Amino acid sequence: MIIKFLGAIALIGATSFIGYSLAADCSKRPKALRELQALLQMLENEISYLSNLLSEAFSRIYEGSNSETAILFSEAAKNLGTNGVTADAAWEEAVEENYTKLSLNKEDKAILMTFGKMLGNSDLEGQINNIKLISSQLKLQELKAEQMRLKNEKMYRSLGVLSGLSIAIILF
Repeated sequence: MIIKFLGAIALIGATSFIGYSLAADCSKRPKALRELQALLQMLENEISYLSNLLSEAFSRIYEGSNSETAILFSEAAKNLGTNGVTADAAWEEAVEENYTKLSLNKEDKAILMTFGKMLGNSDLEGQINNIKLISSQLKLQELKAEQMRLKNEKMYRSLGVLSGLSIAIILF
């Protein structure tokens, strides 16, 4: 009887852990989108006020930030250091390599790729307008992601606990 009880406790604990870890994953995407918006604001400042080159601006943003999403800027700076690589190709390669690590979806990736296509292809005002446009699109994506988080987070937690309870009741 005690073994059954301990088994039920272990089962409920395991399924609860799975549910809570899935719920934690739901909050990663909105956080990454917020961080990207902040980093793009830093890029705008680097370009407009300090008049830095893109590779230097990318490096400074990575060094000045402690967020996970800054890896995009680090990778883009490394890619720009390669001979013959354009800014848009460097950015697109960085996004392609890292968007899944950052819990971003395909819509977010498409927005970031669009941003990359405009990098280095216009004057200062065009770059700043592009950054503002992408930031507003990321803000909309953040709102959608936050709604999904609110909807799914509670569901995952509940499903984790309740599935463990139901399996324990059925088995024991």
